[in-house]
Amino acid sequence: MLSDTALHLHRYKPGRQDRIPSVAHAYWALSVAHSEARAAIVEADTGSAARKLAAGAPRRKGWEQARTAVMTDLLRGKYDQHPDLAKILLATDDATVIYDDANSAFWGDNGGRGRNWTGRLLELIRSELQARRAGLLRL
Repeated sequence: MLSDTALHLHRYKPGRQDRIPSVAHAYWALSVAHSEARAAIVEADTGSAARKLAAGAPRRKGWEQARTAVMTDLLRGKYDQHPDLAKILLATDDATVIYDDANSAFWGDNGGRGRNWTGRLLELIRSELQARRAGLLRL
């Protein structure tokens, strides 16, 4: 069974037995209080299925306060481990990133009615990638 540390450290590495399929799987697995639910969420066929499994499980204490930091860490890992995706994100230059998630007014823009936290975090990750390229941040 994967620990919380494994969910963060082994995010997407190809060929690993304990590979996490997506940011959504890791995010929702980390959100729940019980390790049995975490294991089922990681094994879900899709990110959407992972979300549905998490919806029926109790949240871990402090999740609402920690969820943005957790998502930031997971997105950093995604773009660190997938240079092809980092290149696509960097190609957006300084454009505003609008993330549409019809299921979340917190993570998505939802036609201007949501908070667009995923879009904001993608802009932060893009800025960090740009700063690394310029030699202003460590790798």
